[in-house]
Amino acid sequence: MKESNIPKANWIVTYGDMVTLLLTFFILMIVILNEAESNIYRMLNILLSETEQKLDAYVTDQNLGKNIAVQRTTKGVQLTVSGEYFFDINSAQITPALRPLLDHIGHTIQQSRLLGVSGDPELQGFHNALRKSNHRLNVEIRVEGHTDNWPIRGGRYASNWELSSARALEVVKYLSAVSGVEEGKFSALGYGEFRPITSNETPEGRSKNRRVEIFIDADITPINGN
Repeated sequence: MKESNIPKANWIVTYGDMVTLLLTFFILMIVILNEAESNIYRMLNILLSETEQKLDAYVTDQNLGKNIAVQRTTKGVQLTVSGEYFFDINSAQITPALRPLLDHIGHTIQQSRLLGVSGDPELQGFHNALRKSNHRLNVEIRVEGHTDNWPIRGGRYASNWELSSARALEVVKYLSAVSGVEEGKFSALGYGEFRPITSNETPEGRSKNRRVEIFIDADITPINGN
């Protein structure tokens, strides 16, 4: 019987096995990387929840629920402080009623695990995982001032815009001093009457719009823009 001139195709089987192994390897790597990223964000959520719980417990203990609201946001924790209760009319000076709250917020920020690596192995592993993925934890404390739409008559500030900005800046300066956190992590913004949360048509609505919002935001960002 004459031998066939068609070349043997055993190499195709070997090649197919190699491609299958490579595909399996890449799928496994994707799964591992996705799991690592999921763990990083899970830890970030835990750290933010800890901060929210400490602040909310203080507000509850001090019976400040009518004047202060604590809530989680997409990026962190938000405190909404009644400007009417904690500031005199047309004034940005921090009153004695507001100081204990800002002291507590400052100390909470200072002691928060968001801002440093302690001896906690879980937290150390979190920061190690960030470094390995060429990322870092970016924490910002942002303060926004708001007013109602009634024009200012007399006093130091010519407009609601200036008043809201001054209040936000005074809170930032106070929190920076109390917490000992570097000033570069703070920012102050004033929106005047231009971002109301309800109608200004009633005294109750205007009261809600006169407020200071404190945000403790945390995000995971690439190092060196990578």
